[in-house]
Amino acid sequence: MKTTISNFSLAILMASASLTAYAATDAPYVQNPKYSADILVKEAFSKISRNYSNDESLVSAYYKENVSKNNQTISLNEALLDIEKASYLNDKNDKILVKKIRKNETNMPEPLKFKLQGGPVHIAKLDVVKHSLPGCDNKKIEDLYTFEYDTPVEQDGKIMYVVKFDQKVACDEILYRGKIYIESESRAISKVEFNMNIEDRGDGYLSFIKNKPSHIKVKITNAKYVVGYKEYNGKWYYDFSRSDVSMQVRNNKTGTNNNFCITSGLVVTSYNPLTTTPHGELIKASEILADKKINGEESLIWELYDEMMLLAML
Repeated sequence: MKTTISNFSLAILMASASLTAYAATDAPYVQNPKYSADILVKEAFSKISRNYSNDESLVSAYYKENVSKNNQTISLNEALLDIEKASYLNDKNDKILVKKIRKNETNMPEPLKFKLQGGPVHIAKLDVVKHSLPGCDNKKIEDLYTFEYDTPVEQDGKIMYVVKFDQKVACDEILYRGKIYIESESRAISKVEFNMNIEDRGDGYLSFIKNKPSHIKVKITNAKYVVGYKEYNGKWYYDFSRSDVSMQVRNNKTGTNNNFCITSGLVVTSYNPLTTTPHGELIKASEILADKKINGEESLIWELYDEMMLLAML
């Protein structure tokens, strides 16, 4: 039985695909707050309960993961999801259900067989408003990170303060550096861009690869992430997140070197009250999306979902 998209949903998709993205532009005419940047960041986190939804929601979303080898795609998986989005007022994790999957994989020779464990689960956890900055909780951010102001920007008619952050000192745990975008009036966090401080860390691959053969040498060259939020009727909602990880892999048995890039992204397509019944098969953090036995009919307009993701992340 073929799945069809309702006329209403199709209209939303087509309208979203035709929108022109409103890119952020520098606003040097805007003065940063008089107090220090770390105080602004703590203020933003302290106002989460006021700025973000306190209710559980049913979120529909599109997810895509891509693995490329030397700039050639070797694995591409897409999925339509229902997410039981937990309130921002508690520590309850989101539940992610997979409704439809479209797969396109080539045969990856062992031992270079990359599969993204828990793909949609981990990409959803980039929601730093829900889970705080990586490596710490909200009460410890100033112990681990330094903060300083950057030039404010204007986006979607709103002024955003931009705060750069970096880890204070070298430590055993790999932390991050990046930028936090904070809406000037509400102090809501609208976007966070961050990179893992992976340079000169020979153990960096341990965060991404398990059971690596001894003759395979892996160096993570880049690991960057972004998460964005949208405002609607005075409340801010999780909108998208994306992960890009690049690595160099050397096989000492064959003497070959290859460059791999693993990209995954999630974009929200609708919010509804949790009174609506979610559909799909639950995926856990330990599971692999590509191994799920769920079909996706070709009648679904995957390309429009993909374009929605591209527009959301501009």
